[in-house]
Amino acid sequence: FSSYISSAQFNVDCNSHRFDQEVFPTVVTSNNILYGSNIDANGTNTNLIMDIYEPAGDTMVARPLIIWAHGGSFITGTKSDGDVVSLSQHFAKRGYVCASISYRLGVPFPINQESAMKAVYRSVQDMKAAIRFFRKDAAGTNIYKIDPNTVFVGGSSAGAFAALHTAYLDKYSEFPILLDTIALGTLEGSSGNPGFSSAVNAVIDLCGALGNKNYIEPGNVPFVAMHGTMDNTVPYATAIINFLNIYPIMVVDGSYSISDYANTIGVYNEMYTYFGAGHVPYLSDIAYMDTTVRFVSNFLYKYLGCNPVDPAPLPNTFSVGINSFSDNKDIVFSPNPGNGIFTINTNSFKYPVSRLLVYNINGQMVKEIIPNDKNISLDLSKNIPGIYFYQIKTKGNTYSGKLVVE
Repeated sequence: FSSYISSAQFNVDCNSHRFDQEVFPTVVTSNNILYGSNIDANGTNTNLIMDIYEPAGDTMVARPLIIWAHGGSFITGTKSDGDVVSLSQHFAKRGYVCASISYRLGVPFPINQESAMKAVYRSVQDMKAAIRFFRKDAAGTNIYKIDPNTVFVGGSSAGAFAALHTAYLDKYSEFPILLDTIALGTLEGSSGNPGFSSAVNAVIDLCGALGNKNYIEPGNVPFVAMHGTMDNTVPYATAIINFLNIYPIMVVDGSYSISDYANTIGVYNEMYTYFGAGHVPYLSDIAYMDTTVRFVSNFLYKYLGCNPVDPAPLPNTFSVGINSFSDNKDIVFSPNPGNGIFTINTNSFKYPVSRLLVYNINGQMVKEIIPNDKNISLDLSKNIPGIYFYQIKTKGNTYSGKLVVE
């Protein structure tokens, strides 16, 4: 972590407990601050606004900034959602400036990989505009007194998608599909505040995922991630993400997978597993929120060059035998890629397969098999060549992955 330590404009007094504990009893909130505008998924110009949270009575003139983005599957949610409000308040009381942003929502039909990627792309453009807003302010009137050298982005669920892709999706060649950047604009986008950097110093991933873990490259900024093993909305590891839990969209790499991969290439990260928990457990459970705040706070405090007073909450180890998130090594498709005739061997499964579902890239189910044998035959030879997604259901587990018909 030492190679990432902040080059902040302020000197952190590690004995003051600021940034480590809630040293400010109250927070001042500025609501509905306009930070930009852009065309939404329906072709309508949309104002982009945020709520800004600051520690009341603070005299520090250059403070670290956290920009939070809400969840809601890119179709719902607001900057006033309970989790992002609570996170903003907790960290403002620790001495950070926090902003809970709105961003453009909308995933028009047909709901597929392309429309989902466009939604993520728009959220990245908006988050970058919010970052530039604060750097522009710091270079001018300096109303919000942030340190432009210490900017963190984070989010919950879809908001974590936005934060992760803001930090790590930096090449058009990384896109899983070709997007129309003439219509959508560049990755920097035109949501507002041009001429200032949108770089970030670290990422806070709460129950999010990347389109591909390989977006992360050696030398990239560090991240902290927290995710539940029983998350059926955003995969804990690598699996198909189902939009609204209905439409299979694409295989994504959840927090466990991106943490595991980052470890192999030397990108510092800290991963916390909510064992047995579902999606965003901190939204409705104060104990989970307390754990979340403490773990993230410790990560950021270490980034600022100090040692937290509180220990990391609960043992942070990965359980052995988590096998419901795939492409799973226990599943052998032969051949894959292939001509559409697949044999699936599931001999190593603890329980027999009860159902096999196959979806095309538009989320339409093209095949359903209820097998009576561990060796399953799947015939997609009459289907259009391309990418398909499978779900294999057994007692208590769902295995997901990708098939390619040539």
